[in-house]
Amino acid sequence: MNEKWKSFGLEGQVAIVTGASEGIGRTLAIALADAGAHVVIASRTQTALEDVASEIETLDRQVLVVPTDLREVAQIQDLVAKTQTHFGKTDILINNAAWTATVDALEVTEEQWDQTLDTSLKAYFFMAQMVAPIMMAQGQGKIVNIGSNLAEVAFRGRSVYSAAKAGVHHLTRALANEWASKGIHVNSVAPCITETPTRRELLQRPGYKDWALEQLPIGRWAQPEVLIGATLFLCSTLSDMMAGHVLMVDGGWTIH
Repeated sequence: MNEKWKSFGLEGQVAIVTGASEGIGRTLAIALADAGAHVVIASRTQTALEDVASEIETLDRQVLVVPTDLREVAQIQDLVAKTQTHFGKTDILINNAAWTATVDALEVTEEQWDQTLDTSLKAYFFMAQMVAPIMMAQGQGKIVNIGSNLAEVAFRGRSVYSAAKAGVHHLTRALANEWASKGIHVNSVAPCITETPTRRELLQRPGYKDWALEQLPIGRWAQPEVLIGATLFLCSTLSDMMAGHVLMVDGGWTIH
């Protein structure tokens, strides 16, 4: 185990991570395993999930691969059911899966709208709804929704994604209000644009990177690894007095 993660006390816990095949989800799934948790990883891409699973297995943790299209509620039900069959409990849910098209509002199609909202908001709600009764029966649980600073600030070409992530932030507060008294802590981590495989093309657009970097007082892009500390904190007992909080990890973008 990585020594610096020991204090989070996640040994033997079971975590579900959606969108775990690459980028932020992959990084968090491996970090949770490194902190002692067994991990269920879900996305639509089985081959990529198997690669993540191989890395988790080197940490001497159990890992369950469940290819899942999170836009389909029936597949969400299947994911949670397979987790219960395999592990018998669910302690942590990381709602991370997301999709967006970076286009001007006038060019957004109905298909792009639906895919963004279904993946980046609807799936978060139904994942939480499915695991909540399990966590209530256990007397405890941690749900961490991956939000975005774009829920708080306007950004060109990201109107639909911004709407979805604003929904995630308020959903976090609403679910925390309903479930905190039942032992379920629902919080959110909100990064700025993070350099992942799906974002690299965006960052290379002429003028885009320089303009966006001007918004970051810290002066650099986020890497997926910078979200580990905040996420593990919210998964641990160290955050037991936090409910409905949106923890900004955005390099200071939203302080403007």
